[in-house]
Amino acid sequence: MTSPDPVFLSTLRADREAFTARHPKITADADSACILRSVLMKPESEHHVEHIHHHVERLTRS
Repeated sequence: MTSPDPVFLSTLRADREAFTARHPKITADADSACILRSVLMKPESEHHVEHIHHHVERLTRS
């Protein structure tokens, strides 16, 4: 990773049936969903959540 502010995510692809079975209140509008997950291992990392969230949002828009 060459970014000065890297973010590490794992991904999971769920088809429409699998996703709506787990989240029945959500109306499916695509054949599948890509779920992104990031894990903070230490409780003291909690204050980084907002920064990471904004960083991921910026990455998805680029």
